[in-house]
Amino acid sequence: MSMEIVERVRALVPTLRERASRTESERTIADETMAALIDSGLFRMLQPRPWGTESAPADFFTAIRVLASGCGSTGWAASLIGATPWHVALLEPRASHDVWDVDADALVTSSYAPMGRLVPIEGGYRLNGSWRSAPGVAHCQWIVLGSLLIGPAGDPLDYTAVLVPREDLTLTDDWNVVGLRGAGCRDVVVRDAFVPLHRVYGSAGRTRIAGIQRQADSPALYRVPFATIHSTAITMPLLGAAEGAYDYHLARMRDRSRLSHGGRKGTEDDFAHVAVARGTAEIDASVLQVDRDLREQMDHARRNEPIPMELRLRSRRDQVRSTERAVEAVDLLFKAAGGHAVRTSTPIQRAWRDVHTGAAHLVNDVDQGLSLYGRWAYGLGVDDSLILV
Repeated sequence: MSMEIVERVRALVPTLRERASRTESERTIADETMAALIDSGLFRMLQPRPWGTESAPADFFTAIRVLASGCGSTGWAASLIGATPWHVALLEPRASHDVWDVDADALVTSSYAPMGRLVPIEGGYRLNGSWRSAPGVAHCQWIVLGSLLIGPAGDPLDYTAVLVPREDLTLTDDWNVVGLRGAGCRDVVVRDAFVPLHRVYGSAGRTRIAGIQRQADSPALYRVPFATIHSTAITMPLLGAAEGAYDYHLARMRDRSRLSHGGRKGTEDDFAHVAVARGTAEIDASVLQVDRDLREQMDHARRNEPIPMELRLRSRRDQVRSTERAVEAVDLLFKAAGGHAVRTSTPIQRAWRDVHTGAAHLVNDVDQGLSLYGRWAYGLGVDDSLILV
């Protein structure tokens, strides 16, 4: 079933490429595109049964990478929307019933920065806050929001993730950005919303390494650490965008002649050969490493074993380097494309802007991710709270 969904997504790529310019200019994903993605089954891959397919994370992120090769903005939004049902499954089962009993295709997005204040009241909590850049939120019926649980003295007691229905949100369109323009990110405001107890997931420790603390009888998918899913959801669309840039570059160079090379075809340009080889090597290395890490984590989850520190740190190392490699690959292709690349009508400049924008996300802090691995490799202590996978 999972690979069938991947192939359905692959079949959408030509249409996504045709719509990419429109998606960017409208700064949101078209309704018909979202309908096609829903029909493909993509958003059910990490959704719990009986509503979803509970697919392996590696298969879901393969689908996201394929999707993003057609449109980076669509890939970015779809990745976060498709990954958030995984988090909903960590809440009490009633939360999943709230979301999907009425509509199994209901979509959930997220904004995890702890910008909300959650205050205990009778029967639940009162939520107030403002959040930035929730991807594709206008297409979604629910959202998971990061919030601080406030104690009686007004001090924060815990970081929580809170499930909130669309009717409790006010959206503001402030997504005026360099790249990923079509991801439909919107600012979110919540004022005095009531949140039942079963829609709150607390404790920073459980949020970071949720999988280790899940019960043995829960599906293996939901014993993978939270941050593995979240960080990979940020990186994989960028790898897909890099692959899309590569596909476009190859197709164009086959029909291009360069005056600087005596009128020979662009495919005979030695510099272009090296750029293509280096770019694809960076992309391939990243895809292989991330896929390996995801599958190894699932193997441990199936055996109900904690994820070893070495694997968690290696996964974090590979995740940040994969983002960095995606940027490096597109930079190489952008340079090899020549003056044509700077025209706003070309997909390669769109990919260039998309990967640089996505790389600015906090999860993609390369130095922090590599430093943690280096400390561990030298036998030094590593602060568990800093490991984002």
